[in-house]
Amino acid sequence: MNKNNNKWAQFGAVFPLLLLLSFVVKASKAPIESINGVPVDMAMENQLDEYLSSLGSDSVESKQRLFSALENVNENTPVATRARAKSYEIFWYYYEGETEMAFNKLYELMAMGESSEIADVKVEATATQIELMMAEQKYGEAFLLISDVEISLSSARIPRVRYYAHNLISRIYADWNRYDDALRHLLDAQTAVNETNNERTPIRKQYLDYSIATIQSELKNWESSLRTINEGIEHSQKHGLLYDLPDFYLLKSFVQYNLEQTDASLEALKKSYNAAINDERQDLLPTILNNFGDHYMKLGEWDEARSHFNDALELAEGVNDKWTAQTIHFNLGNVEVRNGNFEAGLKQMREAVEFYRQEEIKTEVEGLLGELAEAYGFAGEYQKQAETLIEQIALSKELYQSDQQNNLANLQQLYESKDKEQQIELLERQNHLKEQVLKINKQRNMIWLLLGIFAVSSVVCVFFMYRKAQKANLRLKAANSMLADQSLKDPLTGLWNRRALQKEMDERKKHGERRDAATQSDGLILLDLDFFKRINDQFGHAAGDEVLAEVSRRLQMICRDSDKLIRWGGEEFLFLVRNVDDENLKELSERILNELAKKPVRFEGYEIRVTTTIGFIRLPFSGVSEKQMDWEKVLQVADMALYMGKAHGRNRACGVTQLNVSYEEAQAILETDLSEALSNKWISMETIEGPEAPQEPL
Repeated sequence: MNKNNNKWAQFGAVFPLLLLLSFVVKASKAPIESINGVPVDMAMENQLDEYLSSLGSDSVESKQRLFSALENVNENTPVATRARAKSYEIFWYYYEGETEMAFNKLYELMAMGESSEIADVKVEATATQIELMMAEQKYGEAFLLISDVEISLSSARIPRVRYYAHNLISRIYADWNRYDDALRHLLDAQTAVNETNNERTPIRKQYLDYSIATIQSELKNWESSLRTINEGIEHSQKHGLLYDLPDFYLLKSFVQYNLEQTDASLEALKKSYNAAINDERQDLLPTILNNFGDHYMKLGEWDEARSHFNDALELAEGVNDKWTAQTIHFNLGNVEVRNGNFEAGLKQMREAVEFYRQEEIKTEVEGLLGELAEAYGFAGEYQKQAETLIEQIALSKELYQSDQQNNLANLQQLYESKDKEQQIELLERQNHLKEQVLKINKQRNMIWLLLGIFAVSSVVCVFFMYRKAQKANLRLKAANSMLADQSLKDPLTGLWNRRALQKEMDERKKHGERRDAATQSDGLILLDLDFFKRINDQFGHAAGDEVLAEVSRRLQMICRDSDKLIRWGGEEFLFLVRNVDDENLKELSERILNELAKKPVRFEGYEIRVTTTIGFIRLPFSGVSEKQMDWEKVLQVADMALYMGKAHGRNRACGVTQLNVSYEEAQAILETDLSEALSNKWISMETIEGPEAPQEPL
């Protein structure tokens, strides 16, 4: 039986964001200038509430409301209100397609969060950063920021902020299949909602009821999920929130089906259908009717099943939902097989499997193969049944190995952060290895004891036990070596990772600033592949991985033995170049531009053109002591130079070569707005154009 396609974990990228952000606390009396002790501008908070209420209707009106509120923001506006307004501005630019502007505004919000002592401001800033990482499909980077939010969230006081952050964290944990953690944060969000009583409260409670019930079903807490669903249905009916009732009933049917309450499940499905008709939820009807057919097929009522499947197929094809249509075709074929029409039914089932195979949706193929094998057995075609089962087992193994590789990549990302749970896991591994050491020592002691007692008669036994201890030692060394290598290398490209650079820079700091006064110093070259998201979208993530691997190979050919090449994250790479002057740094940056663009990356018959945008700078920068401007601050300047290159057309290198005023005079602007520093002529910058190439990957 299929679950609701509109389940909470796939609730949509934009709607949950707008719903979560729209939480607001309204005092029952006259507006006050604080919320739970946090200073706010209540008039402006109300303006932002009105903006949120207008979303989804008239985009022109929404924009006018938002920017009207933003015009009134100034340095006298309380920082919590400023942070909220800045967050909404960021999302407006991002979803209007002005990505560069959105990220520039994000840097301002992040600086605001870092400088503020108010926990709610820090949470607002980091949560906004996480939301953009999710929108950019940088799921690993988003996950790594969760601990930063949780630390500040424990001290946050504004219910709107707590509600938003807990929901956001819950969604991320659910995406990583950590449903216990997801449920915990949803319950915390519920606590925040219960502190309020305004016109938006019933809507948020309804959303939480559905989200909590869905997570409980993922955890197979069927009874708890059913109780939450019933509460959600009662709440929805009480407050006239009928639009989402079909989703509640559909989820209820799925839960009752798993509780083996067949009649009740069928009744809930009927209510879902009637509610969908009444509320014009045409999007749900194919799924509901398909589930009806599935119900009747399990009951052996083939004519009823066929009738509902045909109705579902007509609706799915009417809205050009080819995936749901193929699933229904498969089910119709299964009905034909059960009615004795073996050849036609099996053909229809095979065609559906082949469709999903062509679409490369392997998880769906694996599930359908099991049902197809069962149909072959019913038809008496036992040879084909065996072949299909063998194919299913092989595909299941392939999917498992793929999951293992993804898990390894996720572990690698966690090594690059301060993620507490991964550190605990590493400690547990190390403790396990220590236990092995103790066992080995016990074996050695036993060897010597046996030597003393049994002498010559025990030589053979001792020999084999000694060999066993040696092998255990080798396994222990290999495990230790693997742990060390995992912590410093990127699994996809084999390059050094952030942890490796941090370790090297820590060593650099210990040995002093040996190059501060040198003519030749080190250099940082930060590069970000252009339009990488489009490569993933057009050719698939396997193509994206191949591009990253090929780019790594080309960059390694350029890299000298004395340099260090790091995969900085996602599609970003970083060169730490030793003993270079400005001219060397420019030449190397130009060489990188040419090397990546000179020929496309080949993948499964496609030619994928790759260009990059670069920000480069010397370390130490322009004679400024690293005690004043350490490598992280210097790299931040290179990062801003890179984004200026992105904003001016990509496929170029932008290098900050000189500071023309004192560092103390330029510091504040240099760390936040490179373009202003350039306009003031406080810095000098050189731009190197890349070779002629299409701006979008072909």
